[in-house]
Amino acid sequence: MTVGIYQQIYDANLDREFETILIKLLRYNLSPCVEVPVRHFLQEYIIIRDDFWSQFKKCNSFDMAFDRYYQFAKNKCALTDSLLDDLNFLLSYDPLRNDLSMMMKDGLTF
Repeated sequence: MTVGIYQQIYDANLDREFETILIKLLRYNLSPCVEVPVRHFLQEYIIIRDDFWSQFKKCNSFDMAFDRYYQFAKNKCALTDSLLDDLNFLLSYDPLRNDLSMMMKDGLTF
């Protein structure tokens, strides 16, 4: 049985803001051209999240812990940029694409 996309979002333990953005995006458009890139994003996110926690457990100083978190944050940003590219909205209504990009970037602002 395939896990539903909403369950995958919940299981990924994303930031609350980003989770909200993805859910709203999927409510707006649940077509395969949106769902497939989101599923891929979630799979990659889980990998980098698990890698962060694995590396974090090995840290023996605060400097190492902050370095690991900094790398994790950079990886999340790069993955989000990749998701935006993968979604590749080729809609004639460009403001929608710009609004979505702004929502996603604002949701991940530190």
